Amino acid sequence: MVQLSLKRKMKVLFVIDRLQDDDLGLPLHGINGLKMGRTLLGDSIPFGRLLHDQAVADAAGHPHLKRIGVETMFLGDESFYAELLRGKRQGLSAREDYYKTVQRYTKHLQAVHSKCTKLHTIVLFGRTTHLLYADAIERLEEENEHVADAFKSMHVLRLPAIHRLVRDERIEQVKEIVERLAPSKS
Repeated sequence: MVQLSLKRKMKVLFVIDRLQDDDLGLPLHGINGLKMGRTLLGDSIPFGRLLHDQAVADAAGHPHLKRIGVETMFLGDESFYAELLRGKRQGLSAREDYYKTVQRYTKHLQAVHSKCTKLHTIVLFGRTTHLLYADAIERLEEENEHVADAFKSMHVLRLPAIHRLVRDERIEQVKEIVERLAPSKS
């Protein structure tokens, strides 16, 4: 699991299914991020770089980007990833490595809750993120019902994987999310 530093002012969290080969360790740092940057903001700068580098975002004139966080849930080489991608959850619950991943993400959600008090929307990209997020919330209900309720009250959007949104030219959905949920004057 790849996680970036959490931003206190973060209002929206993008959870990307997995890093692509050209992401260089940062979500949306490669070609998908470049396409998103062009579509969403009219800049030929990878979206992940704009989110990660505040100086670049400010220089490009997008101060609202500090209100958006992005993280990648998987590297894509996890032993259970292929099963999760196909939506086969029955056998996964018994696997130790998947159980540990759910547990780790549950702890991450607790950290997000305590540090990012302004967070109101989570955008999950890809089926694998949808499934792991649901399992983590279920686990969180057992461990900390208060935190689980806070996440349940948030707006959670479940979208296809980034590469599918870009390929199908449906990235406008994300543009609406950015404009509506993280305006520069909020």
